[in-house]
Amino acid sequence: MRQAGRILEPYRRLKEEKGSIEVMFQDPKTAADVTLMPVDMLGVDAAILFADIFTPVDPMGCPVKFDPGPVLGFPVRDAAAVEKLHLIDSFKDLAYVGEIIGRIRERLPAHVPLIGFAGSPLTLATYLAEGGGAREFTQFRRLLHHDPSTARRLVEVLTEVTIDYLRMQVEAGAQALQLFDTWIGALSLRDFDAHALPCLRRIFDETRPLGVPMLYYANNASHLLPSLGQVGADVLSLDWRTELADADRALDGRFPLQGNLDPCALFAPPDAVEEEVIGLLQRTDEIRHLFNLGHGVQPDTPYASVERLVQVVQGYATPAGAPGEADG
Repeated sequence: MRQAGRILEPYRRLKEEKGSIEVMFQDPKTAADVTLMPVDMLGVDAAILFADIFTPVDPMGCPVKFDPGPVLGFPVRDAAAVEKLHLIDSFKDLAYVGEIIGRIRERLPAHVPLIGFAGSPLTLATYLAEGGGAREFTQFRRLLHHDPSTARRLVEVLTEVTIDYLRMQVEAGAQALQLFDTWIGALSLRDFDAHALPCLRRIFDETRPLGVPMLYYANNASHLLPSLGQVGADVLSLDWRTELADADRALDGRFPLQGNLDPCALFAPPDAVEEEVIGLLQRTDEIRHLFNLGHGVQPDTPYASVERLVQVVQGYATPAGAPGEADG
């Protein structure tokens, strides 16, 4: 569960002690400690690297601060701004991430895999065009129509950096990779095929030789299902808006699906959470399924509800003859 650490009291104490989330991301001991907290306290079946999708953006030449959301040093809306960005050597410029991964692997139980990740170039381009967070993310779509060559160049640079960053994570010890596309649902299917699909295919094609499982998370993307099977990932991860059985039929059962409990369901009492989780598990008995939330854990989520969720998933008995049920 991405961002599960932030519901934990030790994480909150660390955040108060360190004073800023940037310090936490860049301090190898702290980042390793936070990554391991959900494994140690909740017993989840996999660890996910404590980092942010903006980790490679700062060394590209665009400063990033969190206040509390991302605030970028400048918006990238024209060719001159794109030229301010540059390729990086992740092994050198993000060496601290490699050290974090090494520290995690030293302490992680052998049966618990570590998932590395990155933000998709299209999602990063969306934030870069806005200059940070926004109520409505329209600036990148404007750029696609107003100056498509500049939009393509921005995506190309981000694609190069993403491939390099993911490669570094695997060489440092990550055992699976996930690409998060939080804002891909803002694109139409036609624009996805024209502007997103080529870069996604390139990322997964060039990271496949690394020999680790690769997952692609597409948020708010049910209208993109006709093309999601072409991105090249081993596993497709979907948000809570899409019924997984429907997605499985649309994709002809070709991919394991990850997801997709609504994170807000965890605000129900633990007994109601158990009922919701079992319902999802039963609906996915006939498909290949990795249990997860349909988005990150919200910071004020009740701990008891998350604890019950993990217990229910790990204790669920898949009916005989059904595909293997998934990890919590």
